[in-house]
Amino acid sequence: MDVGESTDAGATGDGGALTFAADIYPLLTICMNCHVPGGAASDTSLIFSGNAATDYTTVLQFVDTSAPAGSRILSKVSGNGHGGGSIYAAASPEYDTILQWIQQGAPP
Repeated sequence: MDVGESTDAGATGDGGALTFAADIYPLLTICMNCHVPGGAASDTSLIFSGNAATDYTTVLQFVDTSAPAGSRILSKVSGNGHGGGSIYAAASPEYDTILQWIQQGAPP
């Protein structure tokens, strides 16, 4: 995606800024089926607390703003190296929203 080009994904079809709390966290709540204390993926480094502010810090460990498309969070949600398989396909609006958020500097 070129700079200034927007997608239909997320709340920013007009090119506005995405935020973790409003736009990304709701997409990642599906991960809480396994990535919680005592869950099937509780032995991983991605554990959700159920609090967006706390979980933002955790998710940032999987984000690379210098190379957004190479971020581990995108790899995991698309099924690469993820025991739970694909959550969002690489061409999906949800995946594109997460990518756009990282491209915008991954704001809270």
